[in-house]
Amino acid sequence: MSKDRRLLVGLAALAALVLGGLGFLVWSEYGTIEAARLDVETVRTQLGVGRKLIAGTAELERDVIVLRETEQAIKEILPDDKDLNELIRDLQAFERSSEVQITSIKKKDPSLARRKEAEAFEKATYELVLEGDAFEVLTFLDLVEGHRRFLRIPTIHWTAGGEHALERDGRAVHTVKLEIETFVYKPQSGPVLVKIDGYARKRELLLGEIAHHREALAVEHFDYRGQRGRRDPWVDPRVPRTAEGSSGLPVAEQIECVDALVVRAAAARALWTALERQGTLYVEQVRLRAELESALTTLEDDLRKLAAEGAISYPIAETRLRREVSEPMAALRASFRATSAPTGPPAETLRALLASMHASIEEGKPKLALQTLAGVESELALVREDPLRQGLIDSLRAAAEDARALIDFQSIELRISGIAIQDGAPPVAVINGRALGEGDVVATDLVVGSIRSGEIEFIFRGLVLVSRF
Repeated sequence: MSKDRRLLVGLAALAALVLGGLGFLVWSEYGTIEAARLDVETVRTQLGVGRKLIAGTAELERDVIVLRETEQAIKEILPDDKDLNELIRDLQAFERSSEVQITSIKKKDPSLARRKEAEAFEKATYELVLEGDAFEVLTFLDLVEGHRRFLRIPTIHWTAGGEHALERDGRAVHTVKLEIETFVYKPQSGPVLVKIDGYARKRELLLGEIAHHREALAVEHFDYRGQRGRRDPWVDPRVPRTAEGSSGLPVAEQIECVDALVVRAAAARALWTALERQGTLYVEQVRLRAELESALTTLEDDLRKLAAEGAISYPIAETRLRREVSEPMAALRASFRATSAPTGPPAETLRALLASMHASIEEGKPKLALQTLAGVESELALVREDPLRQGLIDSLRAAAEDARALIDFQSIELRISGIAIQDGAPPVAVINGRALGEGDVVATDLVVGSIRSGEIEFIFRGLVLVSRF
C-alpha cells in the first residue's frame, strides 16, 4: 500500500473516531436536557400545589377559627359525663314541678347502637314511665325540651286512663312511656392545635359568622301556656246532664264550679308559699296573712254551702273537690293556725263570718249559719281585751241564737188553709184548723204578728219571721 493510501485510511479512521465522540457528547447532553425538563415540570407542579395551598390557607384559617369558637357552644348544649349524672336529678326536679309521678327510669344500653369507629358524639338514652293528667304530662315534656342542654324525645307511647280511675281519683291519670335522648360531646384526641397568626384580629372579623353558627346550635325554647281552657283529649267529654239520683246542679255546672274552686285553692297555696319564703319582710308577711285568711274564709264558706245544698254529687266532680280543694285547704288551715299567734281570728274574718251567717239565716238555712260559726268556735276564746272583735263575737253569738230560733220555728207544724181580709174587719188566718187574728198565740213563743195578702208575719222569740203561701 502506498504512502498516500495509508494516509487517507488514517484520516478516515480519525474522522470516524471524532464523529463517534461528537455523537456520544450530543447523546449525553440530550439526556441532561430531558432530566432538566422533567425537573422543570416537577417544580411547576410543586408551584401549582403551593399556589393552591396558599390560596386555601385563608379559607382554612376561617373554618378553623369558626370551629374553635363554636366548639364552646357545643359543650354548652351537650352534657359531659358529670352533667349526664346530674340529668337524673333534673328529671326528678321536673317531676316535682309538673306534678307527674315517674314510676320507672332506666338508662338504655348504648352498646346496642355503638359503632366500631370512635365518634365525638356519644348517644345517651333514658327510658321513662310516668303517670299524670294530660296537662301535667305536657308540662313535664315542656320542661324536658326546654332544658338548658340538648334533650329530645324521639318516641312516646300514651295509654289513656280508665273511666273507673277517673271516678275514683276525680281526674284522668294517663300512663306515658317515653325515651329521652341526648348526646355526650367527647372530642377525640388529635394533633396539637396550630397557632394562627393574628388570631384575635381574624376572630373579630368573623364574629358575625361565629354568632350565626352559635345561634344555629342554641336550644330553642317555646313558652308552654298550660291548659288555657282546653279539655283533656284522652277523656271522653260526654257527661250526663245530671248526676244519677241527685237534684243538685247539672253535671256541667258542677264541673265548672269545682274547676273554679280548684283555681282558688291553688291561689291560696301560692299565698302560703310566699308567706313561708325566707326573707319576707314583716310588712309583706302581714299583707300575705290577711290575704290568705280572707281566701281561706271565703273558700271554707263556699264549701260549707255546697255541702249543705248537696250541690256536688257527680262522682268525678265530688272526688276532685275533696282531693284538690277540701282536704288540701283543711291541711293549709291547720298549718296556718299553727304558725299564727294565739290571738284569735282577725276582725276582717269575723265580719265575713257574720255576713255569711246573716245571709244563710235570710235564705232560711240556719243549720249552715251554725256550721259557719262552728268553724271558728274554738278560736273565739282567744280574743281578749279587744272591744272591736269582742263586739263582733257577740254579734256572731246573737246570730247563732237567731239561727237556733229559726231551726225551732221550722220544726213547728204550720198548716195555713187560708186568710180573710175585709175592709173594716180585722184580718183572719186559718192556721192548723183554727181561725186566728193578729196577736193570737199559735204555739209556745209563737204569735201571729200581721196578716197580709199571700203572707203571714209571725213573732217567735223576738224574731219576725214571714211565712208565704
